[in-house]
Amino acid sequence: MFKSFQDWFTEGETLYTEALAEYQALEGQIQELELRLAEKRTEVNQMAVMLGKPAVENNKRLTAQLVDQPPQSGVVGAVTRALTGRNAVTAWRDNSHR
Repeated sequence: MFKSFQDWFTEGETLYTEALAEYQALEGQIQELELRLAEKRTEVNQMAVMLGKPAVENNKRLTAQLVDQPPQSGVVGAVTRALTGRNAVTAWRDNSHR
C-alpha cells in the first residue's frame, strides 16, 4: 500500500514534534545540571578558601557555528585583509581546504 503525500507529511510532522520535545527535555536537563554545577562550584570554592586550596574555575562551555560562506565585504573583509594581508575571499578559499 502506498502512502499519500499527506500521510508522509503527517508522519514527518509527528516525528518533528517528538524530536523537538526530546530536544527541549534535554535542554531542560542541561540547564538543571548547569545550575547544580554552579551550586557545587560555590560549595567547593568556599571549602577551598577555608583550606587554602585553589578555587575551581568557571569553565564556560563555548558554542560555535560553522560557516560555509566566504566573509562579506565591508568591515569583516577589511579586518581579514588587515590581518592576513590578503583578499578576504582568497583567504577564505585558502583556509577552507584545511
